[in-house]
Amino acid sequence: MSDVLYSVRDLVKDFGTDELRTRVLKGMSFELVKGEFVALLGPSGSGKSTLLTILGTLLAPTSGALEMLGQNLVHLDERRLTEFRNRHIGFVFQFHHLLPDFTAVENVLFPAAASAGVETAEARTRARDLLNRVGLSDRQEFRTPKLSGGQKQRVAIARALMNHPALVLADEPTGNLDRETADQVLGLLRDMNRTEQTTFLISTHDPHVAAFCDRRITVIDGRFATEAELR
Repeated sequence: MSDVLYSVRDLVKDFGTDELRTRVLKGMSFELVKGEFVALLGPSGSGKSTLLTILGTLLAPTSGALEMLGQNLVHLDERRLTEFRNRHIGFVFQFHHLLPDFTAVENVLFPAAASAGVETAEARTRARDLLNRVGLSDRQEFRTPKLSGGQKQRVAIARALMNHPALVLADEPTGNLDRETADQVLGLLRDMNRTEQTTFLISTHDPHVAAFCDRRITVIDGRFATEAELR
């Protein structure tokens, strides 16, 4: 059985039309292996966020092939694509995007409730277990405004893992945190990678974050950098 989780071939993304068209991604090809912990590096404007958004099926490519878990994602209709995303892909953002009127456990539960259409006892147990594992056993019933920045990001990590995703896409997940808190969050991500066997792709500008990862991919001007460019 193949260890490839996600295969990308000749990925192109254009914005605009006709003479105003801008090519942001310029024919990218790569693979993510099951259980990897990968850093996605590159300067602002290089195309990292666009790439993550397409990999997360939140934005359609202009052309190219996307295949995850043997499923051709480009050819799925919106309903099936949403179902696939909810089941198999988790997201952690620089800005946590928690629901402010919800408690920590309710925020973590949300992906499961959205998928099933109802909250279950099993899902609530899973949410509480995840919050315990990220060190928030005493903050589960706190609403978002009562949590610190680091605590909010821990809730976001737990939420991303709620549905047992095969892949978590993290866009600058430590960008708003101090170094000590950032290291704690990275340690949590690494621990979840190992215990849940979840693949992580982490977009970052920070070499310190990249040092936590098994592999580093660098994007320059909408394409992957060559070894010569990285020297």
